[in-house]
Parts: sequence; structure tokens; C-alpha cells
Amino acid sequence: MTQLPNSNQRGGPPPIVYIALALGLAAGGYWFFRHRPALPRFSLPKLDIPAQIPTGLGQGTPDPGLTISRGDRRLFGDNPNQNLQQGIAAFKAGDYGTAVSQFTAARQALRTDPEALIYLNNARLGSQPALGIGVVVPIADSANVAREILRGVAQAQTEALQAGIPLRVLIADDGNDPARATAIAHTLIEDGSIIAVIGHGTSRTTLAAAPLYQQAKLPMIAPTSTTTELATIPRQGANFIFRVVPSDQFTGTALARYMLSTGKNKPVVFYNSQSSYSKSLLDVFSTTLGLEGGQVVKTVDLSQPNPGNELPRSGADALVLFPDSTTFEPAIAVVQANQGKLPVLAGDSFYRIETLQQAGFSLTGAVLAVPWHRQKALPQFIQAANQLWGADINWRTALSYDALQVIRSAQAAGQITAAMGVQGRSRLEQVLANPGFSSQGSTGKIIFLPSGDRNATVLLVKIKPGARSGAGFDFAPL
Repeated sequence: MTQLPNSNQRGGPPPIVYIALALGLAAGGYWFFRHRPALPRFSLPKLDIPAQIPTGLGQGTPDPGLTISRGDRRLFGDNPNQNLQQGIAAFKAGDYGTAVSQFTAARQALRTDPEALIYLNNARLGSQPALGIGVVVPIADSANVAREILRGVAQAQTEALQAGIPLRVLIADDGNDPARATAIAHTLIEDGSIIAVIGHGTSRTTLAAAPLYQQAKLPMIAPTSTTTELATIPRQGANFIFRVVPSDQFTGTALARYMLSTGKNKPVVFYNSQSSYSKSLLDVFSTTLGLEGGQVVKTVDLSQPNPGNELPRSGADALVLFPDSTTFEPAIAVVQANQGKLPVLAGDSFYRIETLQQAGFSLTGAVLAVPWHRQKALPQFIQAANQLWGADINWRTALSYDALQVIRSAQAAGQITAAMGVQGRSRLEQVLANPGFSSQGSTGKIIFLPSGDRNATVLLVKIKPGARSGAGFDFAPL
């Protein structure tokens, strides 16, 4: 199977068995039973929604300074595909027949390109009414991460169109920049055709934009943002913020308990003090450790110069790494400075091919908590993904697929149509927030807690020598 230019480990089913940590973990169980009410029989409450679209909300004209496209501009500058460019020109001119032909050719030339498939699907819809879905990804910051997310969206959109459900996807690039993220959020809010947003690509941009979506009552489904801060965004009345990836509450707890089970209880933790994701993991990990017999003996900020110099005088018996995307390289330098002396644990920011390529030998035996793996996915999802892309997919693709599947299920349950305009947003929220709502995703049933967090599990994986990734090391059984 072809390998995608991925930011995580890629590969078809490796000989891996992951250990699922169920929500029977005390923190998970506490969270669940404290926050989740019993599931009543599913029914929709009566909506209190305006009879007309509020002033200022309509189809919306994107700010020309923002990189936003339904098919009328190319967002990935590293793709010189001429068929894609010709399809974009035809789409922009309203010549959807030619656009379909050109986007089809672009797909044939580069089968792994999700931008071409999304534009092809949009061109097939032409000018007919459709439910708009905004997808915000960090193209300018990490094109590979953006493509991983968009592949899941494209797959779910394709399946929806095949089932007769018209979903038109708008792609936006926030470049992992909070200022751009908020500007894009304003544009999506003003676009009355958009009934939901999938994104943003990182915790920092999601936290920047989420309060705007909440205030404007536009549902947002986060596929990859794990920070616990997302569940604390001020809400007045209904909640419009959801996510399909397990929060750091589960990840930090799982890592702390695993470490204690190995007899280690005095870790040094490296994190980024400027990252909500990184601080969130540190807080949960430290709290669980302290409550259950351990103690973080030292914390080191990866954003400061030469963090690895703190290792020799830490007095620790384990090394824990919670970098974000901006401090990945300093975290790798810490691993190399460790020289295999302390056992290593890490969050899902290390679940990427670069980890194996740059420090696989130094990380042999390291344990990571991750949100997804293909061996835990439904076989029909994996088969469909392999057939669609001709290559393997990773966790970001699976969870962004889940995000659009959630919207599709809620649309069906709420009988939401394009004719409802922004009223469809309120109807969508009513369905998503109903305790009886569930959706079928890439790993099975998706259920939301009242906080908007997913009731889910995390997995533990270990780095071992292996051939599947092509880097000489793989994420293997614990």
C-alpha cells in the first residue's frame, strides 16, 4: 500500500495490538458519571428560532485577504497539478461541467489529494442548494496535517453525496495563527449557508475561534483539539462546541497510571508553557500522579533555550514529554540528550513519522497515549479509505471523518435542509446536545458528554524496531 506524506506514523495494519484504556479508569469514570445523565428516549425539543435569517447573514463574500475556497482557488501551493488549476478556473466561472472533468483528471493524476476531491464533490453539486460545512486547517503551517484532516472530510462528504445528502465543503486555511483563525471564524459566521464548522486544526486556534462560534450559535466540531480548556469556554444556555477526539483528561490520566504501574513515580516533565494543549496535559498528568502516590519532581519549559541541560540535575526516574507542534524539535533534542537513561512517556504530539525518523533509536521502549489506531477502526471504514486514497490514513483522517459523520447523523435526525438557512444551526445544536444522540464513526459509536467532550477511550503504544513505517521503528504493542 502506498505511503502518504504524513506527519504521523503511516501504514496499513502493522502487527500491532493496542491496549485500550476504557473509561473505567477512575478519572474517566468520575468524569462520565458526574457529567453524563442517563440517556432518555431520543426526542427533539421545540426550537425557538427566528423566522428569517438575521441581518448580515447570507451567502457571504470571503475576505480576499483570507485563504478560503469552495473550489474557486487553490490553497495548497505545493501542488502544481494543471488539471486542478483548470478546474478551479472553470468552477470560478460557473462552468461546473468542465470543472467536474478537470477535477476528475486532477484526482487521477494525484489520488491522495483531498483538495481535488472536495472541489470535485462541490462541482458535482453545482449551484443546487446544499448544506455548507466549513473546514479550517493549518495549511500554511503544516500542509501534511491539513491534508490528513481534509482526507477524512472528503471521504465523509463523498459518502454523503452518494447517499443523496448534499454537503458543500468550504476549506479555510488559518495557518495555525489565532488572529487568522478569528478572522476566518467571523467570515464563516456571516456566511448563512454554513451550518457547522469542523476545526480548527490545533488547540491554540480552536480556543481562539471557539468563543466566537459559541456566541454566534454556530456549531463547531473539533476533530483534533484535545485541551481541557475547550470544555471551559463560557456558555450561556445551549452548548455549540463539541469534539470527537478524547480530551487531555483521558490522555494525562492514562499516562500517569501507566507510569505508576511500572514502579516509576518521580518524573521530570518537559512542556511548552505557551501552549494550552501542553499545559492541559501537564495539569491532568500531575494531578493524577499526585493523587495516586507520585510527584512531578521538575517541570522544564521547552520554549526556553537548551531545555535538555536540566536532565542531569532533575533527580527523576522517568522522562515525560508534552510538546506541542512548535516545540517538537526541542523535545527531540531532549530525547537525544537523555541517551536512553530514563524511560520515556509522551503525548500524542509524538505520534508522527518524524518521531520515528529523527529519534527512533533513542525512543525505543517509549510509551505514547494516542486517540486512534486502524486496528481499532471499523473494517469497512479502513477498506473504504484505502480504496478512495490508494494509500493508508492516520488518526487525524479518521477523526475528521468522524466529525463530518456526526454532522451528517445530526442532519438526518433533525431533518435539516439547506432551505432552513441559519435556522439549521440551532436545529443541529439541539440534536447534538440531546443526551440520546449518537453517531457511527470510524471506531464505532460516538456519544457526547454534556460538556461537548466525546465519551471515548485512549490507546497506549510503544516504540519498537520495525519495518512498516519505513523508518526502522514502529508504534507497536505495549
